[in-house]
Amino acid sequence: MRIAAAVLAGILPTVALAQTEVSLSQATQDALLHVLAHEIGHAFLREFDLPILGPEEDIADDFATVYIHMMLPDRAGAIIEARARQNMADGEPAEMFSEYRGDDQRAGRSVCLLYGLDPERYEDLARSFGLDGETAETCRDFAPEVGRSWRRVIEAYRMPAGARVTEVDANFADTPIARAVENSGLMEPAYQLLAGIDWHSSITVAVEPCDSGAGWSRNGRRITICEAYIQRFEDQLGG
Repeated sequence: MRIAAAVLAGILPTVALAQTEVSLSQATQDALLHVLAHEIGHAFLREFDLPILGPEEDIADDFATVYIHMMLPDRAGAIIEARARQNMADGEPAEMFSEYRGDDQRAGRSVCLLYGLDPERYEDLARSFGLDGETAETCRDFAPEVGRSWRRVIEAYRMPAGARVTEVDANFADTPIARAVENSGLMEPAYQLLAGIDWHSSITVAVEPCDSGAGWSRNGRRITICEAYIQRFEDQLGG
């Protein structure tokens, strides 16, 4: 269903979360925004045929952190903290030939990068993860370069200010978790992230009853987030 423009215009009717069978904690919502931004990163690379000069999962993670810092500055600290704590809760080490970093490394990279982009603003975030000393200095050194590089790339594909949003869709399964996502405070910032890019064809985000994680499909131009993944986040962060 095409509702992004309505959300962004502030005219989408709200539905009380009490009408759904489940609810999502704020931490789960925050962590899912980083997941969405990560998948937007994959879509961004693939839709605009950008060069992939390194492990794509690492590139998408950095994109997500920088893009959230750009688009949702008031929530960036909470989003990165929630996602980092969820990664740490997963705690999977990296296998020798895996395309993914270990989960603790992914958590540390996102905290380090966000902190380094604005050390004064995110000093408490760094402290809460034990980031200090020479390691913090390293973050302050490299993060501005990463941020500047991503801003230059993203700027060429940004949606012009005031332009009508026509290429962002959302589909929700008729299930308790999907309805909880649809009716939560997650969707407005989610659409803000999706609608920040001037996509040349429609991009759909879908919440479905599946058992894997989240992924981008270029064939369908679709970001899918599985309900089992959302439930895992809630189990880890909701208490």
